[in-house]
Amino acid sequence: MIALKDQEPHKMTNCLPSRIISYMEYVLCAVSGGSGSKDFFTYSVPEDLRNEIKVGHVVSLPFRGKKSAGIVIRSEDIPVFETKAITGILEGPLPDHLVKIIPWMRDYYASPVSEIIKTILPTGVLKKRREIAPQKIHGQIRKRPELTVNQTKIVKDILSKTDRPHLVFGVTGSGKTEVYLDVLEKVIESGKQAIILVPEVALTPQTVLRFEERFTGQVALYHSYLKETERAGVWKDISEGRKNIVIGSRSALFLPFNSLGLIVIDEEHETSYKQDSNPKYLTCEVAGKFSEMTDSHLVLGSATPSLESFFYAKSGKYYLHKLEERYVQEKMPETIIVDMRNEFKYGNKSIFSEKLQQEIKKVLDEKRQVVLFMNRRGFSTFVSCRDCGYVVMCPKCDIPLVYHETRNQTGLYCHHCDYKTLVPNVCPECKSHAIKYFGKGTQKIESEIRQFFPKARVKRMDADSVKKDHKNIYEEFKNKSFDILIGTQMIAKGWDLPDVDLVGIVSADNMLNLPDFRASEHAFSLITQVSGRTGRGKNRGKVILQSYNPESPILAMAAKHDYEAFYESELPKRKELFYPPYSKIIHLLYSNKDPEKCEKESDTLSKEITQEIIGTNKNIVLVGPSPAFLPKINNLYRWQIILKVGPNENIEEIAKKMVKYTSKKWKVDINPIGIV
Repeated sequence: MIALKDQEPHKMTNCLPSRIISYMEYVLCAVSGGSGSKDFFTYSVPEDLRNEIKVGHVVSLPFRGKKSAGIVIRSEDIPVFETKAITGILEGPLPDHLVKIIPWMRDYYASPVSEIIKTILPTGVLKKRREIAPQKIHGQIRKRPELTVNQTKIVKDILSKTDRPHLVFGVTGSGKTEVYLDVLEKVIESGKQAIILVPEVALTPQTVLRFEERFTGQVALYHSYLKETERAGVWKDISEGRKNIVIGSRSALFLPFNSLGLIVIDEEHETSYKQDSNPKYLTCEVAGKFSEMTDSHLVLGSATPSLESFFYAKSGKYYLHKLEERYVQEKMPETIIVDMRNEFKYGNKSIFSEKLQQEIKKVLDEKRQVVLFMNRRGFSTFVSCRDCGYVVMCPKCDIPLVYHETRNQTGLYCHHCDYKTLVPNVCPECKSHAIKYFGKGTQKIESEIRQFFPKARVKRMDADSVKKDHKNIYEEFKNKSFDILIGTQMIAKGWDLPDVDLVGIVSADNMLNLPDFRASEHAFSLITQVSGRTGRGKNRGKVILQSYNPESPILAMAAKHDYEAFYESELPKRKELFYPPYSKIIHLLYSNKDPEKCEKESDTLSKEITQEIIGTNKNIVLVGPSPAFLPKINNLYRWQIILKVGPNENIEEIAKKMVKYTSKKWKVDINPIGIV
């Protein structure tokens, strides 16, 4: 129960739950209705429930004059203030690891407790449920393949160790899923349960099918496209042990598994594993905590691991397993880099090079299929020379400057060190006047491709054109209902398309020239992943990669699918600039309608952090305050402060100190994927 209005809420000191206590007179609860609250609240337990209630029970309780729900965190001593009583038990008890993660996420991610509870108890779980039909997974049953010697060894190694995460690093099509399946089989045979996380479950239907083939009737799907009643049904099935395996997006991690034995995070590099609203958790970090708490196997898999994960694997913090050849001995697709500067010089003003047009025609004539890719994040405007490919960069940070146009000043800005300059009238490299602001989208591609190939059946797949129809588009494309698929990064995630003979990457520059220290990493990953959508059938496949900067070493390494060369080239840059994996990032963002107040509040907090947290510590670097990458959104001005925290510092303790700044209207993000 909460403290009375005129009294201070009972603050929790030690949050570790204990199931030893069988008699509870007072309990500390995390409350779902406490919007914005960072505190836990003490309630009394009615006499008839005292022998029944346990840590982890979901209970009904009054909160701020309304009926709400909460989770019992621990037993409490008799408080010195008046309390209210819980009114009943609704569900549970939840497993220990879900209870223990609540205070950890509150402190580490500076998140309101109520938002964490919503993550653990999705909408619909506490409502009266009707019986729902089980989810049906249709598809053609495939013959179960035998593992290679290397795959067998990897499976054995994973099953023998739970003390560290395992990173399975293998080229696209190398058989990572077969490794997951065999590890999963042994885990299920031991009586344990498992979570298989994918970047977006609706985008990987063939992966779901392969798991259902092997474990018929034991697999449940859990993702944001399910109805409220369906999500509640899966939650109940897991809680009561009717399902042992869940394939889902990041939220599936919080389902109430009572005997968790395995967590797999496939395509672990994907940015969708970062929650962008409270609690702003990173899936891999929470999975690591759950793995420690439950002694379960944690397996990460990717052809292009995040730089941090590969660094941890190389340094021994993770176990590293390599799959260096395609599983069915398919060759990697041939990649041709096209110099778009020459196209411009010779009068081709289309977004498609002559080479790409020729290859599309050839593939269509052979009744095969084409994928055309344009990075979703290509909205950002950068300045480049169409004659020589020069991009205006920040001299201090080695990232592209961003074009801004305001009433007072027009120019190029760096959002990491505050450097600014004017837009050049001529190219500093070749003295050409062919300066251009770049940024094209999928709609432009669709319009032009219909002009060039009016008889081709074309479909576009991006956030604007598709809402919940991803699975249908995949099935239609695989069944050859249309010829050309135009898409964003949605189509780069694990699709197995044997009839695709050509992938056209319309503009690699959109990915490379972003004001983000992870731009090169994301570009390499996306190019490699989308290239892997071809060459999976009878033909080797081909990739046409268009660029105004074809000499870029990033493109050359991506064309060769050489992740380790990319890693070795990128790591020294991260070290020099004190970016992850050599530091952890804490991002603080302040918004207000008054730009002067934004600047004033930012200066005040910057001084406070310098005095109270940094002091003379050279292992913590403060950048800013400065306008955010997107300086104004919805009539709100935005200012930011960035902290780079060295590896010898206790990031959890520093993150805990950030909680108090949220009461001053600052938004805190620990380890952000992108700083916007």
